[in-house]
Amino acid sequence: MSLAQVLIAVIGLVASITTFCVLRFPSCRREPFRQFQACSFALSILGAAAVLVLFMLMLLAQGAWQSR
Repeated sequence: MSLAQVLIAVIGLVASITTFCVLRFPSCRREPFRQFQACSFALSILGAAAVLVLFMLMLLAQGAWQSR
């Protein structure tokens, strides 16, 4: 696993956790968006999982590109 793949994985994990927190806890949002209610736990997990899947696909694409 190259350094680029490790960085993609770490950034993906951080982005996924951030997505979960922003969806679940309105206090983490910017001021104009705090008026909206918190999303359900299931929807927050689904959003975080979607972000993580996108980063993992990017990780696989980078690995395929690197092996060429």
